[in-house]
Amino acid sequence: MSRVAPLNKKNRPSGYWWAVAFVMLLSFIVLQLPAAWILARVMPSNPYLDNVSGNIWRGQGDWHYQNVQGVVSWQARPWTLLLLRLSADVSLKTGDTELQGIVSKGLKHWSVDALNGRVQPDTLQAVLPWQWPSSPLMIKDVSVNQSTSQAFSTVEGQLSWGGGLISYPYEGRTERATLPPLLGNISLDKERLHLALTNGQKERMGDFYLSPQSDAQKNMMIDVQLTQRLLLNVAGYHGQAGLDTAVISLRQPLNTLGAM
Repeated sequence: MSRVAPLNKKNRPSGYWWAVAFVMLLSFIVLQLPAAWILARVMPSNPYLDNVSGNIWRGQGDWHYQNVQGVVSWQARPWTLLLLRLSADVSLKTGDTELQGIVSKGLKHWSVDALNGRVQPDTLQAVLPWQWPSSPLMIKDVSVNQSTSQAFSTVEGQLSWGGGLISYPYEGRTERATLPPLLGNISLDKERLHLALTNGQKERMGDFYLSPQSDAQKNMMIDVQLTQRLLLNVAGYHGQAGLDTAVISLRQPLNTLGAM
């Protein structure tokens, strides 16, 4: 009858592997904790989520922000714990608006990766109270990485919009414009998020720059530049500048954009 040789010191797992096994076991235990229980202790005065069900591994809840509400669901990506970050596949829905992406939080950064989906006009109107046409805003492969210093370190992706008649407030009056289909390319510009708008012929229509919060700047600031080419689509506008010239340039806190 064969006999199993006893483990000697060379065959025994090292302390490193015991530590890895302990961390993995602890992680899987944490992932099974009820999400509502964790949320109540991490964010006791949480103003955004209600009716949370499931656990950290997989769950969902009702979310609301200002005049928008919907359902959020998530599924954890446990292997990212080995990289010392929390990560999950997240789906956000409200009406016919739906976004999916990967949300991660590390020791020194947070990120949203592979964000795709569409934002319907009723959702746009709830966030930005303008009159929007029926074209949805399409989001493709958007990634944003922000460090704990609050500077953007990685930004990329694309937006597209089918155009149409839009009404918006400007200097105390309502302006109307019939815009062509627009494309938006998202990139990094000196630690700012840069959205470059072009038309179907890749001609410049405008630029948006989003600056992160800082110790000196408590709100995220947005810089807007609108070109002569875009403004020629505004009813009653008669400008004489070059088509690529930024005729309108302004800077304001992001949360006041609707009053522009």
